Amino acid sequence: MTIGTARNTRSVDAMIVREQIANRKKHWVRAVTACNSKCLFCLDADTPRNLYLDVDTVKAELLRGREELDADKVIISGGEASLHPKFPDFIRYAKEIGYDRVQTVTNGTQFADKDFYERCIQAGLGEITYSLHGDTPKLHDYLTQTPGCFRKLMKALIRSVRDRRLITNVDVVINKQNVAVIDKIVELAISVGVTEFDLLHVIPQSNAYRNRDEMFYDVREHLPVLQKVFRLNRHPRFHIWTNRFPVSYLEGLEDLIQDPHKMLDEVNGRRFQVRRYLDEGKPLDCRTPDRCEHCFIEPFCTTTERVIERQNANAWHTWDLGDQVPTDKRALILPFGCTHVGLSVDSAADLLGLELPDGAGLTLRTLDIPSWSSLMRLAPQVVIIATTTAQLEGWLNGTPIPDQARLHIELNQDTAKWLLAHPARLETGGLDRVQVDQPSHEQLTAAHAHDVRDPAAFFRQLNLPIASSGLPACLAPGTRLVPPPATLSADLFDPETGRIQVRPLARHHIADHYKGKSVRCEDCTVTAWCAGVPINMIRDQGLALAQPLIDGEWAESAAAQLQAQDQRPPQRIRDGMPPQPVANSLDGFAAPSAAPRDPLAIAAGEMAKKQAKRDARRAASRAKLDTAETQR
Repeated sequence: MTIGTARNTRSVDAMIVREQIANRKKHWVRAVTACNSKCLFCLDADTPRNLYLDVDTVKAELLRGREELDADKVIISGGEASLHPKFPDFIRYAKEIGYDRVQTVTNGTQFADKDFYERCIQAGLGEITYSLHGDTPKLHDYLTQTPGCFRKLMKALIRSVRDRRLITNVDVVINKQNVAVIDKIVELAISVGVTEFDLLHVIPQSNAYRNRDEMFYDVREHLPVLQKVFRLNRHPRFHIWTNRFPVSYLEGLEDLIQDPHKMLDEVNGRRFQVRRYLDEGKPLDCRTPDRCEHCFIEPFCTTTERVIERQNANAWHTWDLGDQVPTDKRALILPFGCTHVGLSVDSAADLLGLELPDGAGLTLRTLDIPSWSSLMRLAPQVVIIATTTAQLEGWLNGTPIPDQARLHIELNQDTAKWLLAHPARLETGGLDRVQVDQPSHEQLTAAHAHDVRDPAAFFRQLNLPIASSGLPACLAPGTRLVPPPATLSADLFDPETGRIQVRPLARHHIADHYKGKSVRCEDCTVTAWCAGVPINMIRDQGLALAQPLIDGEWAESAAAQLQAQDQRPPQRIRDGMPPQPVANSLDGFAAPSAAPRDPLAIAAGEMAKKQAKRDARRAASRAKLDTAETQR
């Protein structure tokens, strides 16, 4: 077995470039909820409609993207953002405050007007994404429920493609009505010069859910035509991006798996709903199993539930402080059942002032190699995380690991080679005190640099009943399957309120819990207990890694081990997992209060009040006229 050989260096290099593009810091800013289309799959139809956000609100959000998020690209969106009378002014302001690129996503109707188009370009609009959903006027206008929309869009699209001052691309919402002709839609766009496409898988939100009989389709029935379009990405002229497309159907096309960080944008768009759930216990409006099974962000929602569930059950193990070494044990209260303090330091010398609460254990990640005896003086129980071969040499040196200590080995290409070369050291150290953990990398670059090629082959060659976590059973044959360490990071919590923050929670999901499966995994005997393969391992090495356990000795052993841990398969939102009660704040902070209201809801309320006043004035005027008529 060769550890460290890339599956396809050229394609992985291209994926890394795509990852850099996808991870550019960008910010979405809504200018309106109004739209002059009525798309059958619209995801925003349930937001308060026909709102035109005031200029100060939009500018404040544009500025927030620069100052708080350090974004250098902004997407001004809607509804149909170009309907806002100040749309060109927003573009100009965005450029003035430092955005390198301003983009909008549009149905194209406004941009069919040459003067409007030119005003926007002069203001600094640098990228236009046109939403094209049919290869004929009949299909496109039906899906948008807007007669004449196709003609205006094509007029604007052709003008943009010919204009070298900006980037022009096309997005398509793939649904039951157009999936069979998706190749024809793409061919039409190519015929006028488009070379970049964003292909969006329909998801069960708003109109798309209400019209689900017309919108949802069986991906398997249409894989040939979908793959025909996807393979355009192999051509150097074309760029194909998938958006919300199920990972399981992209086997052999893993370079098209959407960058996991797209989840941040998705969660950001629902941040007020997520905040309301965390602080008030009100589930997201879309939470029903028949919707969640089709939803791109269901895995994030499931991670959220499991975090809260552990908080409420006081079932966390390690309170991870990062590099913040506590020096006053009286000020450190371990939350939510944690028994260990987690620290990451350059050297054990950084622990000289360490003060842990009485009885608390220590989980340590360090760059040097302190002795077991020195570590055991710091805490009654110690977990050491080893990431290098030098650390393995120092901590598995031919003597047993102390009874109250545990060694967690982070599996990577270097540690794997050492373990294969020194299996006797593992047994001497004590297999009951050693665990091999597969990290889930947030970036493809890290997965490609560090992950073992074909972990199943590694464990078969190691051939020891060592504890393993972080991998599906098919990739850890012959091991003792154990849950990953239950580590809660202090960085998840707002230092001002002691409450979990939404964006760090989304990053926690991406970094530690975002996994995927092959369609083939449906036949595996332990699929209900299996979370899947870490997403960036899939993107790096391919879904072919997943080998469903159908029968045989390891299939039986894996099933027995997983069922012994949890007789029922772990629940997910899509399976009907119930909402959790609101978790407490960190000790010393106030109990959760009402979550901030969505500005759109506030604006809608104000609009409703104004409308009510107008209606009252009209009613009063009509009543006066009626009275005057009666008196005559």
